[in-house]
Amino acid sequence: MLFCNILSMYTKITSALLISCATVLALTPVGLTTGPLLPNSPPPQILAQRQQTLLGSWTITEAKTPTGEEYTGNLEIETSGDAEDLYRLTWDTSNGSYSGLGFYQDGRLLVGYGLNNQVYGVAAYRINRDGTLDGKWAFSEIDGKIGLEKASGGTPGRLEGEYQIQGTDPGITDMEDEVHSYRGSLQIRKTRDTYQVSWRVGQQIYMGVGLRVDDWLIVGWGPGDGFAAIDYRLNGNKATGRWAMSGNAKLGEEKLILHSN
Repeated sequence: MLFCNILSMYTKITSALLISCATVLALTPVGLTTGPLLPNSPPPQILAQRQQTLLGSWTITEAKTPTGEEYTGNLEIETSGDAEDLYRLTWDTSNGSYSGLGFYQDGRLLVGYGLNNQVYGVAAYRINRDGTLDGKWAFSEIDGKIGLEKASGGTPGRLEGEYQIQGTDPGITDMEDEVHSYRGSLQIRKTRDTYQVSWRVGQQIYMGVGLRVDDWLIVGWGPGDGFAAIDYRLNGNKATGRWAMSGNAKLGEEKLILHSN
């Protein structure tokens, strides 16, 4: 998965990641539509009820990292742009401060976030029975915009494997305001409790770490190695989370309670 605007923004942070976007800009548009990938907008009353039990300040009542270290802190959840199922998260913990983006799906918040204040992204893939994946993604440098991705060539009943991908990048538009398209490949490999994910477009590679959540794969990704993914199961004013961090095959845990809206 190559997103040229990430690269252009990220090079302002570090010249070590300065690379050209010429390969992707030459790709043929693939004409993806939003039909099967993004759900219909929920009725206003359902959306209001969801946000009442989701938005606000959460207290981390119990937590440990994938290495077993305990920590405490708070989490703020707010909307992100105009997308009705995308949310922005900010953690302030005894282990540090982090930010992330999450998709609301079936009573869960599926989140990708960054470590060490670097560019990060989230991708959520619906796992289909025919071996294809329907994906949606966002990243920290485009507020509230969602890209789409279709992965084909997988094996039915098996998530791991090699896929061909085609997608749209909302962070890049042409002179007629048409969304940029890209093609590439996707590799998914299971490592104990997590999935190691990599995208290749042209000569460029992006890495991610993922969790399977029923018929979804949630991935946190970025241009470096400081990224993570978390699955929050929501239950009224309480939530339980399990999270994966790049470079670690074990999972961390969180329990939270919402104390204000």
